[in-house]
Amino acid sequence: MTAEPKPASTPLTADDLVSVVCAVPGVRGIEPGIATTLRAIDARIRRSQADAHYGVILDRGSGTVIVEIGLHRTAPVRSIVADVQRTVRAAVRGHLPEGTDVMVRVQSLG
Repeated sequence: MTAEPKPASTPLTADDLVSVVCAVPGVRGIEPGIATTLRAIDARIRRSQADAHYGVILDRGSGTVIVEIGLHRTAPVRSIVADVQRTVRAAVRGHLPEGTDVMVRVQSLG
């Protein structure tokens, strides 16, 4: 079961992506690492183009999405990561340019 993508007429936020990513089977939750934590703080201080949530960075300027997650050991890691990438690409379609890079960092397995 995956969350429904938002229509292109409404802005997509990093907070929206948290719900989408957490709905992917095998994902235990968002687990921010130091990289996204610092970028989230920086984006809020600078009020930059990046929309940041701890563990999810949605950077419209560079056309990248970074997601840091914890996984259940219910399926092979590669399979879950591929599902997350497909789900995020579907969610950002119409909101970000075609070819947006989706980077998934697995922070823990449990």
